[in-house]
Amino acid sequence: MSVGDFRSRIDTASSEDGHRPDVTTEQSSLPAAVVPLRPIAQVDPNQRLSPERLHEIDRAFFGPFFREKYGIAGDKALENNRIRYYGPVQPAHNAGELAGRRYVHEFDTMTGCTRGWHEILDRMGNVRQIRPERNDGIVRHYQFDRNGRYRGSW
Repeated sequence: MSVGDFRSRIDTASSEDGHRPDVTTEQSSLPAAVVPLRPIAQVDPNQRLSPERLHEIDRAFFGPFFREKYGIAGDKALENNRIRYYGPVQPAHNAGELAGRRYVHEFDTMTGCTRGWHEILDRMGNVRQIRPERNDGIVRHYQFDRNGRYRGSW
């Protein structure tokens, strides 16, 4: 069955209903409003969105949900068509070099894919450790020194 076959069946069924004595058609008392659509500029699918445009799209469509759930502490539009939402920093239990932990959630506006990870920050705001949220149940930690150099994982 093709789309044309389906459409012709609909047309036939609706024209038959108009000729049947047991079927009545009621006119609406409300006028239909016709809203003209704004033309959308053509965009090359290989062209990257500017961070400003991405931020605009986020505010209108994705932002309310993701910001409420993940981005209480802020968000950032990236150059690769992704938006990162930052959770609040939960303070460390001891007064040492590290300030605390936060959850970061990233949303890819082109594919709709999301990913998240936990970051441990030092008192200067530098990321010192990352633990990705994975769907396969494997837990890995990636550690960095105070200069941002990778030290190892476990």
